[in-house]
Amino acid sequence: MNQDCLVPTLLTRFVLAVLLIGGIQEFAWGQARREVIVDLPSDVVWYDDVETAVQAQRNGMVVLALDLSRQRLKDLPPDLMLLEDLTFLLASRNRLDHFPDWLADMTDLKAVVADHNRFRDFPEVLLRMPHLTQISMGDNELQGIPLDIDLISQLKVLSLWDNVLASFPASLGNLTQLQILDLLHNEMTMEEQDMLTALLPEVQLNFSEPCDCDFDAGFQSFPAE
Repeated sequence: MNQDCLVPTLLTRFVLAVLLIGGIQEFAWGQARREVIVDLPSDVVWYDDVETAVQAQRNGMVVLALDLSRQRLKDLPPDLMLLEDLTFLLASRNRLDHFPDWLADMTDLKAVVADHNRFRDFPEVLLRMPHLTQISMGDNELQGIPLDIDLISQLKVLSLWDNVLASFPASLGNLTQLQILDLLHNEMTMEEQDMLTALLPEVQLNFSEPCDCDFDAGFQSFPAE
């Protein structure tokens, strides 16, 4: 066999293998990033950019799910407001540090996922969205949970893993529909974890091992015994 003919054949196989592996990894990543939403319908159609989603809506499609992950966004695109039926919004692995005020006008939104971003403060606009059932903002730089977190009265899942939280308000106990509170990889004392366990006896609480750090007197939002 002519050895010169083997070179492009082997090269072609190598390229195809790389493309296949890359495709499998991207598919796996796509599946994983969309499975973070609790109770996500299996048949929901995802759109990966706003322009395509808006065009689909103009063509008569009902757009429920949008995935803007890994797009280096510093802000949510204003055309998002045009998606009047949007229910599930993924915006993970971007450069977001705030949400725009107009997000509160999207009253069909149920789940907002913004893991792996640059938030330092819990977005105030989310407190004006009582219809939200899931918020996930893991791997940011959030320093506290707002005292009025219970304004999001329909909240079922609050996922704030891997932040720098230093306050855990008693108003969490007013979230009567809360099912999951994920606080993994936040420095918490045993006292703080015990307080939350007592406050939320029916809620699935996810904690890391308690630290030996000083007890935070800022926990004053809990009623005194």
